[in-house]
Amino acid sequence: MKARQSSVSITYDGKAASVLNLNKTAFTYTDPASGEADSLDITFFERSAPTVGGGKVEVNKPLSATIALTNWAAQGDNRTLDCGDFLVDSVSYSGWPWTGTVKAVSVPANTGFRQTKRTKVWEKATVQKIGQEIASNAGIELFWDVEGDDPQITTLEQSETTDCEFYMNLCKTYGLSMKVYSKKIVVYSRTEYKKKDSVCTIYPHQILSWNWCQNLAGTYTGGEYTYTQPKTNKEIKVTIGTADRLLKMTGKADGEADAQKKLQAGIDEANHGATKLNLTVKGKLLVSGQNVEVSLGALSGKYFTDTTTHNLGSSGYTTDLEPVSYTHLRAHETD
Repeated sequence: MKARQSSVSITYDGKAASVLNLNKTAFTYTDPASGEADSLDITFFERSAPTVGGGKVEVNKPLSATIALTNWAAQGDNRTLDCGDFLVDSVSYSGWPWTGTVKAVSVPANTGFRQTKRTKVWEKATVQKIGQEIASNAGIELFWDVEGDDPQITTLEQSETTDCEFYMNLCKTYGLSMKVYSKKIVVYSRTEYKKKDSVCTIYPHQILSWNWCQNLAGTYTGGEYTYTQPKTNKEIKVTIGTADRLLKMTGKADGEADAQKKLQAGIDEANHGATKLNLTVKGKLLVSGQNVEVSLGALSGKYFTDTTTHNLGSSGYTTDLEPVSYTHLRAHETD
C-alpha cells in the first residue's frame, strides 16, 4: 500500500522548473474570493543559494504552480489544483543558512493594470463593457459570470485611479465580486454563488482547529440612499427593508432603481461578515467562492468560503478556510 503524498510543481518564465522539495521548502497559496489578488509565497531553506529550475528567480517574471495529491483519500485517489498564473513580485535572500523567499501575485503581465493611475470619463456604458475594455488594455480576458441585468452607467469618472482599483470598486458598488485568476478578470455575484450547492462536507475529524463568532454591530435590516437628481437638483431618498438598523448612504445614482441596487449592495456587504467560522483542516483542494457544509454540532451549516489558503511544507499539507455563514436572508426580505 503506497503512502499518500502531496507535491507542488512550478513553471517559471515559461519553462517547467521542477517539483519543489517540501522538506526544504514552505509553499503557501492564498486564494481570496474577491477584493485582492491571489498570491504565492515560497520560502526555500537550503545549504546553498535557493533557485527554481537551477536559476535565480527574478522579479517581473511569470510563474505558475500546481498542487498534486497522490493516493490522498484512498489508493488511486489522485487529484490536482491549478493555482493559476502569477507574476513574481518580490525576491529576497538572507543567511546563514541560505534562505530565499519568492512572492508572486496573480496580475496581468501588463503591470499598469494595478500600478498606473488613470483619469477617464466613462459614458453610456455598462459594468460588463467597462470590464471588457479594462481587461483588453491589460492583455487579458473578462470572464463575466453574472445573471440578470448588466448595471447601466450613464456617466462615471475614473480619477487618478488604477484600472484594478477602479473596476474592483465599481463591481463592489453593484454587489459584484471581482478577482484576477489565470489571465482573466473574473466577475460574479456572491449572492448568487451562495445559493449553489456545497462542494463537500467537512467533519470534526478533518478539522485541526477552528473559531466561530457572530456580531450584531455593523449589520443592517434596511437602508436609506440619498442622491441629487441632476436635472432638477432635487434631493431624492430611496429606502428598502425595515428601520430597525438602518444603513444610510449618499452618492450619485441614475434614478431610483440604480440607487436601490447600490443600497442593497451596501447592506449585503455589511451583513456578509456577521457570522464567521475560520477552519484549518487536513489538506483539501478547495477554492474560494465555493460553499462547504460543516458538521460542527450547533454550528453546523452551509458556509461560503471567502479565502482559501493552502500550506505545504515539511509538516505536511493543511488548508485554511475563512468561510462566512450565508444563512442570513437579504435585508429587504426579512430581519
